Amino acid sequence: MSSENPIDDRPVYARLALLIAGWVAAGVFLYILATVLPMVALVMIATAAWAIVKLDRVTRKNKSLASLLCAITVLLTGICGVALRVTHRHDDILWRLIFVGLCLGAGLIWLERRADDWQS
Repeated sequence: MSSENPIDDRPVYARLALLIAGWVAAGVFLYILATVLPMVALVMIATAAWAIVKLDRVTRKNKSLASLLCAITVLLTGICGVALRVTHRHDDILWRLIFVGLCLGAGLIWLERRADDWQS
């Protein structure tokens, strides 16, 4: 193998497909988790995830597949936030989607930082 990380030897489309499959699976899991956790726990987790996403905008170093998917996730989360603000319909679903988007964004940032550590 040419590198320490076996994932680097896969073509870009295969890595993107794996990343999207994991993104979808994690999103479904987080949405289910958001339906059963108490609101206090959701607020604490979402606040930590929001801080990670917000701090990453200041310290972003490179553009990778995870950062591209994170940008898409943050954009979709922002659309859910605007829809919540404008319509006030289906508030519980939109709040859960915002929670999922923040957690997925923080997770993708963590994956990107982990990949940076492998490369250095």
